[in-house]
Amino acid sequence: MRKLLFISLLLAGCTNSETTQSSKIYFDLAGLVNQQIASLTQKQPLAHKSLLLEEKTEAINTTKIDWKKEFELFLQADLNKQSYQLSYDVAEGPQKLSYTLKKGESLPVKLLVIVFDEKERPIHIEALLQTKNYLYESEKHLQMNLENNQVINYQIIGWQELFVGKRKNFKVNGILVNK
Repeated sequence: MRKLLFISLLLAGCTNSETTQSSKIYFDLAGLVNQQIASLTQKQPLAHKSLLLEEKTEAINTTKIDWKKEFELFLQADLNKQSYQLSYDVAEGPQKLSYTLKKGESLPVKLLVIVFDEKERPIHIEALLQTKNYLYESEKHLQMNLENNQVINYQIIGWQELFVGKRKNFKVNGILVNK
């Protein structure tokens, strides 16, 4: 009986500590994006996708998109990583939440903004990611618009410059035609 009580208390203690460790201190962007990935992978909606790389443009209409790859940068913009805790200033306004990297911090996510509708559902997400080291420098502006908790369009604009090359600009637009 004592062993059973001890094991029960031990398990309850482990559960509480796991909950504390996995609790989100910032908006759960990864949860939202993973939900979108699962939904879009299941539904396979028709999407109009255009890509601009330097001077070359390509546009396609397709239902065959690897949504995990497509939204990888949005997953990278999630702030709920242990090394990111306490690194952001938070500003809350009516239907808007902004996270700005604190001065002196050197994380890649510089800004994350979430706009909500009247039902407190995210309708617009914006992020700025910047990386700079001795090999390369890059910047990416991400935007995602949602309606009724479903992505309706997204955009990624950015550039990358290797230390021995010139800056390469790119732009990806995606519009979901039939959600």
